Amino acid sequence: MSVKLMTAVFDRYPEGGGEMLVALKLADHADDDGSHIYPSIKYIAEKTRQSPRAVQYQIRRMEKTGFLILVAHAGGGRGKAREYRISPAWINGAELAPISDGSKGAENAPNGKGAIPAGKGATDDGKGANQSAKGCNSFAPESSGTTTESSRNHQPARRAPRVALHAELLNLELPETIPFDVWDMWCEHREAKAKDGDAPWTRPAAKVSIKRLVRLFADGQSPEATIEEAVLRGWTGLFPVKVQTVGTPGAASAPDNWWKTESGYLARGQQLGIDRSKFKFFEQFKAKVCKASGPGEWMEDLLRTVSRESEERYEAMYAYFNDIPRDKPAEAA
Repeated sequence: MSVKLMTAVFDRYPEGGGEMLVALKLADHADDDGSHIYPSIKYIAEKTRQSPRAVQYQIRRMEKTGFLILVAHAGGGRGKAREYRISPAWINGAELAPISDGSKGAENAPNGKGAIPAGKGATDDGKGANQSAKGCNSFAPESSGTTTESSRNHQPARRAPRVALHAELLNLELPETIPFDVWDMWCEHREAKAKDGDAPWTRPAAKVSIKRLVRLFADGQSPEATIEEAVLRGWTGLFPVKVQTVGTPGAASAPDNWWKTESGYLARGQQLGIDRSKFKFFEQFKAKVCKASGPGEWMEDLLRTVSRESEERYEAMYAYFNDIPRDKPAEAA
């Protein structure tokens, strides 16, 4: 236990709410020089009245800001506890790297063991935290999430909503078949693709991704294999790892970059036995040809095209490629 570091956290740690509680608990376990921290996610979650997922996210944030330094066992796993230390530079007065995540911090992850009621928080006697000029209003995380001081937010304002969205999507309720680390990998990949302008990364797109992972798992493909394949190939969609397409016997072969031209689409459609005359709009024909061809650059190219028109069209195309049925009002629209 280091009273020195706990005092420093009270005085200088830039965030409030649940993240500050985690920082205090880590300081409570550290030596005065910030070393020998072996956090148990479950234990810290119980002590700070948060979900394990929220604690995982907050510790990851602390690594990014430079508050925590991973000393050993970066891979983690059973029997390999991670060892951290609090940054000596921060202990000696250095500021943390700013990361803005808006008002919806990760400690708001849905969990039955959420923040305790205000009546069970810090008392208002001489030992209560809310009597200190430098203390916090309550030891329990507030329902509004982590408080971010505007004076410490040095990132451009346009970046804050995207980071906040990422934090929110990390806290979506996941099925047991989707590990948190695997979902975190997919969110990070899609964030990068959205930043490059390839495709928007929205709440509906995230929910479709979860449904798709569940469906592929039911077909015998693990979420880890699905996401690793998509990340490796730079896809924004989730598809079976091995897909074979069968063409129509006797049909002329389509050019290598068939998805780049209208004539290429027509040749590929003929090869796959898809009749252009059955589609009122050529865009519908293109979508059918892309889907029948399986995952590849053609799907990504069409998704990029519709994403420049509207997020709604992108989400509809994304759901179509991933075999996720849309509700009737959405179909009508």
